[in-house]
Amino acid sequence: MTKFNIIYQSREDIFARERRNGEWIQYSALITIKDGGKNPVTIEMTLDSIQPFAIELPKVQTIRAENLTQAFMKVVKFFKRYGFEFK
Repeated sequence: MTKFNIIYQSREDIFARERRNGEWIQYSALITIKDGGKNPVTIEMTLDSIQPFAIELPKVQTIRAENLTQAFMKVVKFFKRYGFEFK
């Protein structure tokens, strides 16, 4: 199996706001882009803030995609599933 090289890696903070009461959450994310493979873009998110009231969010979430735009669309869908808006 071929091992692909990392061509870009960045640590980012991702914020989302709960639609009904305006509560904010924060995930720290490691964005990695490799030079090949089926899904070369990976976003590994770890919950940094405390769990919001009455909503059980995953503490760790990994998103894989073909490109960066598709990866962030999956982040938006992930937050929407739990009633949050990506900011």
